[in-house]
Amino acid sequence: MNKTLAMSALASALLSSCLCADENTTKSNWNGEIRGGYQYTDDSVDTADEFGLSTAIKYESNSWNNLVFGARIAAAVGEGKEPYGIPFFDADNDGYGIIDELYVKGNFGNSELTIGRQAIDLPFVDTDEGLGLIDNRFEAVVFSNKDIKDTTITLAHVRSWSGVDSDDPSKFNRINGNDGIQLAGIEYTGIENLGLKALGYTAKDFLNMGYLEANFENETDLFEYSITLQYALQDYEDGTKSSTFGAAAELGLKSIPLGFNIAYNKNFDDGVVDNLYGGGPFVTSMEHCTIAELEGKGDIIKGGLSYEIIDGLSLEANYAKLNRSALLDASELDYALSYEYNDNLGFNIIYSDIKDDQNDDMRNLRAYVTYKF
Repeated sequence: MNKTLAMSALASALLSSCLCADENTTKSNWNGEIRGGYQYTDDSVDTADEFGLSTAIKYESNSWNNLVFGARIAAAVGEGKEPYGIPFFDADNDGYGIIDELYVKGNFGNSELTIGRQAIDLPFVDTDEGLGLIDNRFEAVVFSNKDIKDTTITLAHVRSWSGVDSDDPSKFNRINGNDGIQLAGIEYTGIENLGLKALGYTAKDFLNMGYLEANFENETDLFEYSITLQYALQDYEDGTKSSTFGAAAELGLKSIPLGFNIAYNKNFDDGVVDNLYGGGPFVTSMEHCTIAELEGKGDIIKGGLSYEIIDGLSLEANYAKLNRSALLDASELDYALSYEYNDNLGFNIIYSDIKDDQNDDMRNLRAYVTYKF
């Protein structure tokens, strides 16, 4: 708590020192989302289906002295039954409501400071958009600066989180007790077609971690392509650690709307790789299985293809094989069909078939209709 108060005081001091008289012309606005979801799960022991409806309404104020205030309320209702695949509801599988955004944001020159409950899109601290009915949100202080050309520097203290990936989506769950997690990162885009990221994370008496990523994108007359390399080192206070390498490539043809992807991750150590607070940045992540499901040393290889049937209607298939060093192997096959009717209305359906020789097999079907306003 003392650390959080200290950071809040520092943030307030930064705001006070940066305030200037001219007003930004940003206008206040309302926006929201209504989402209907259905899923069917067969976990080899029992089967169940569930229905859910979620809504979220957000307001962001006019800019006043470069300050913007925002708030969002979200709720999910429906019928949930165990077993389930992706959590739709709270820890008891009941509907819930939550104020999951409540923040003040200041923009001063090339700097931005956001304090409060907010959406964050960073490796290992991620909203994980579209996985369930209500996405992850974080209670945090986040500062970013772009004074250096083609460079973004980010500093953050993240105290708690809520949403589909958290222990109880209906409330903000403390991260690492009262200590939270701190991060510092830099992103550089000054080299043509190349993006570079480097981030460091620390959580007292829990974890020290580093993450590196390079992404190259280019195109020719025949196709467009991208290549991603990544490395993560997670060093835990209990003496365990994981070191993970990843590589991925994507290729899209221009003559026909067909795309291919292949990815690989390997954990060289016996410690479990943790996605931490969100779906994780790893290139082999599937709908359900990620590198965390290796449960220690091993590797994953993933491949897939996508095809745009007509404008806005796409079909995708991906397959991943998990090769565990100490445990039995597993695999996952995902099919996804998505249709974007317009910028506001979309539909998608995902079917996953998991074969796991160590744990139970599972099949999961999810379908969503989303309307944004």
